[in-house]
Amino acid sequence: MEKLLLSLFFGLILSITVSNVSARTKIAPRIIGGQFAPTRRFLHQVSLQLIGKGCSFHQCGGSIIDSMHIITAAHCVTDKSTYKLNNLPITIVAGANDLRDKRAGIYRDVEYTYIPKSYSSNFPGYYYDDIAILRLKHPLPLGKDPRIKQINLPWDDNRYEPARAQNLVVSGFGTYKQNRNPYNGQVESGPTSPRLKYASGLITHNDDPPCTYKQVCVRNTNFHGSCYGDSGGPLIDESRRTLIGLVSYSNHEWCGDTTKYTRVSSYLDFINKVRAGGWFSSDNISTVYNEFNNEQIMPTLPHCDQLSEK
Repeated sequence: MEKLLLSLFFGLILSITVSNVSARTKIAPRIIGGQFAPTRRFLHQVSLQLIGKGCSFHQCGGSIIDSMHIITAAHCVTDKSTYKLNNLPITIVAGANDLRDKRAGIYRDVEYTYIPKSYSSNFPGYYYDDIAILRLKHPLPLGKDPRIKQINLPWDDNRYEPARAQNLVVSGFGTYKQNRNPYNGQVESGPTSPRLKYASGLITHNDDPPCTYKQVCVRNTNFHGSCYGDSGGPLIDESRRTLIGLVSYSNHEWCGDTTKYTRVSSYLDFINKVRAGGWFSSDNISTVYNEFNNEQIMPTLPHCDQLSEK
């Protein structure tokens, strides 16, 4: 099963079939529909990037939780077959609304990656405990640079849930264009959006299969929601600047339908243990060390996906 990536697609509802494991389990990873994000509205948003052939490309979304740590989805940093941590040289880009403008962002290499060990016990097509923490090689200039700001974590209540009638907002750089091939019936997705987009939705319990107590299900407003490239990105309560969920996956064929998010409040012990350095003595956390130096190189490379919808 492919990874879930989140993107905001402006306009049409487009379909996506991402799983070849079962007919019911499909991952839709992009923000479909939605709007372009105003400058400095989502200061916590980051892009997880890799270096390709002469350019850098967006892989997943994430959020700043302090000067040294980024929170994202485990499926963004693990092998899609084994669910084990990979050792990808990820560089995060913070403070940028348009990834094509290389001068706009702040670049930091990821030195350590952490996930719950339980994530690696998933069966194909399942993404339980889909959460990861990235520790940066160098700190972000929080409080000194107006382009970035950390997002608040929910309080210590593993069932924290805003009112269902309250709009929650998801943002990301995911795919913005998809079409069904008229010849073979397969859904084909376009590139990820270099421009940050966002969409809103309401909490629901009417999904099939339903969310677990460690997930949040969100029915997207006007079928605008997450899709390819948005994985790991933030679902927030803007009224409190609080991180509610991480884009995980969808069981539906169409992007913009109900999406499952990892419920952040269910993983506060994991988050706090990693941030405090307690992972050294934990039997429940997997980690990998990454040794590379790309944060000086990446700003000199063009962004791979240069096209954006109007």
